[in-house]
Amino acid sequence: MDSFDLLIVNQGIAGLALACGLGDGFRIAIIEHTHFHTYEANLWDLETSLVNITSIKILQYLKIWHPKISDFSVALHKLEILKNHNISKIVFNSGYLGYLDLGYIIDKHLIYQALIDRAQQLKNITFISSYVPESINYHEDAAFITIANNYTFKAKLVIGADGINSWVRNAANLSIIFRDTKYYGLTTIIQTEKTHNSILRYIVHNDGLVMLLPLKNMHLSVVFWLLPPYAAKKYLYVSDADQSINEALIKICNILGLCIMCDNKKYNISLLRMQYTHKCTNHRLVLLGNAAHTMCPLFFQNINSELIDAAILLHYLKNLKESNKDIGYYSYLKYYEHNRKHRIIKDFMYMPHMYMFLHNKNNLVKYIQCFIYYLINTVPNLKMHILHRIMGLNNMPEWLLKDHYN
Repeated sequence: MDSFDLLIVNQGIAGLALACGLGDGFRIAIIEHTHFHTYEANLWDLETSLVNITSIKILQYLKIWHPKISDFSVALHKLEILKNHNISKIVFNSGYLGYLDLGYIIDKHLIYQALIDRAQQLKNITFISSYVPESINYHEDAAFITIANNYTFKAKLVIGADGINSWVRNAANLSIIFRDTKYYGLTTIIQTEKTHNSILRYIVHNDGLVMLLPLKNMHLSVVFWLLPPYAAKKYLYVSDADQSINEALIKICNILGLCIMCDNKKYNISLLRMQYTHKCTNHRLVLLGNAAHTMCPLFFQNINSELIDAAILLHYLKNLKESNKDIGYYSYLKYYEHNRKHRIIKDFMYMPHMYMFLHNKNNLVKYIQCFIYYLINTVPNLKMHILHRIMGLNNMPEWLLKDHYN
């Protein structure tokens, strides 16, 4: 019977990143679960993602950051938060912290393909051709996995990184907690009269929050519009929604001149929901990335969450192996689970505070917003703190700074 250190049932970024980080010292089997790629891209993620500085360092550590990715990405030197037609503005420049860039806007499929290519180069990684396992049985000393044609092998630890509809999670009967944000997300691509100058823009206005992610074409931007329920009703179930949306975007994005959706049929409005598991570890099992949690409403940042999850887990598993400890033993996995819960809870706690500042319908909120804008623009340490969060530096693992890599 074949034996592996890890079986990774994967869909997307997180599991491949873990495999590439451990491929030199662990024997790894990967079942690449591709069935839900299109479904999840449409409803839960954008093909274009914001990749922060910490994620870039992780990709460099994994040796998959190469010219093809950097050449097709947009380096962000500035972020602007604008309030109602540029009445108030907060500007963040990367130079404050000594970095050349705040982050990058990258097509996530470039990263996915680079991870696949890297994993296929590593001799200790085996790709197993299967849709999903037929069954996984968890025993004291190993997990036994059966796939098509009754082929059975064993692994010390199973990694469920197969997305929001995780087969591994469902098979292990690990429950999910759902939390509706009561907000809707509208995504589309617009062409603007003026160039975006590679600036990431957040525009706060009466009908929610619009985020403009610049693309390689200087006149194209991805729009992610976070809509309160009363605003979403203007565009849901109406015959002329495309025209109404375009008219609204012209008013909101006037800083870039006239704009138009590139294709009226290519916009999507969906109700946003966060979900997370009560437990992300079991004996011989770890859930990773979107299989354990989704970070809506800012789901274009999910790639950062997946990469930091993978980085923390790979470092922890390396330490267990170096200490000659059983990597699948539940008592040893509890520390990782506690670390992850602490980090995820902080992110979830941040979400309700963000909703408070998404619109200006309430006069008290208007005054609070103005006061916060004033504080951010006048208190240097506060702007530095926010920059750390934007660039992902608040989550930077210490070992990543100490390691030397090309």
